[in-house]
Amino acid sequence: MTQYDMVSDHRIRVPIATSIRHRWVLLFAVFCSFFALLTPNAHAAAPAANTVDVGVYLNNIPAVSLKEKKFQVDFNIWFRWQDDKLNPMESFKIFNGYVDAKDGLIKKKIGNVNYAMQRVQATIFRNFDVERYPLDNHLLKIQIEDYNPEGAQTTFVADIENTNVSPKITVPGWTVGKFESYASTTSYNTNYGDSSVAKDTETKLPRYTFAVELKRAGFGYFFKYFSILLLAATLTFVAFRISPELIDTRFWLITTSFFLAVITGSSLEANLPQSESFGLGDMLYNLTMLCILVSTVVMIYHHRMFVVDPERTLRLSRLWAWGLPLVYLAAVVFVVFKG
Repeated sequence: MTQYDMVSDHRIRVPIATSIRHRWVLLFAVFCSFFALLTPNAHAAAPAANTVDVGVYLNNIPAVSLKEKKFQVDFNIWFRWQDDKLNPMESFKIFNGYVDAKDGLIKKKIGNVNYAMQRVQATIFRNFDVERYPLDNHLLKIQIEDYNPEGAQTTFVADIENTNVSPKITVPGWTVGKFESYASTTSYNTNYGDSSVAKDTETKLPRYTFAVELKRAGFGYFFKYFSILLLAATLTFVAFRISPELIDTRFWLITTSFFLAVITGSSLEANLPQSESFGLGDMLYNLTMLCILVSTVVMIYHHRMFVVDPERTLRLSRLWAWGLPLVYLAAVVFVVFKG
């Protein structure tokens, strides 16, 4: 074989080897493409016909009544769906509440998707946990269920991306915290009297939940609310610094303390629902009343003792004047921070 033949042979083999590699690459690409066609693509898949996107924009929280166990909300709600037989704006209901007013309905078609948006004012009932009042935090929930008269089983999907809360919302005594939204399915063990279905039928309804936190901002509201109660306790302590022989002045301060404490108790009764358990407010009120009662008994004893032993009585009064506030303060700190 000549040198030329060797060069020619080499020139022929290089293209053949390269061609084989290209064929493997091409075969691999075809295989990957075929595999991709067999694999479901969640982003490209069209939503099911009975799927309904739901979102909320919270405009305001006009009122929160702990005593009446309810709150009012002002919000915009929107739906997006494909099935023309559905009308979620008309079929939705507020779980554990009712709609006070609706206005500003907007309905339109965006391609093959139906869109509806409306402003809603509603009243919702909730059993608030007031055990820590007035250091209580709450989670307000707007829960939407779909009662479709056509009987189609719809599925809610939370429009998390567009759901939001107005930064202008103010709720006296609280600050608006985090919010969240999610979809779920709720089951009811009843056929709602529909004789066309079995009695033991379990009715399932789609539910959309929008939840927003109400949080107490520090101890400002606590001291504002219990300032009169703390004043009552302070006057009781001051009474021990007055001479035991001035029993009328001491009792005047004690009586004033009693009525100030009663005012706080009346305020608790006016703002909170009836409960068999003792909350933070109840414990502070009872603690102050116990302090006033014990002080009254001790002052009567000191008044009688002063006639027999004035010096000892004065020493005991000074001891109570310092000791009782410390015990009361320690008890208040324990009650407040134990939770």
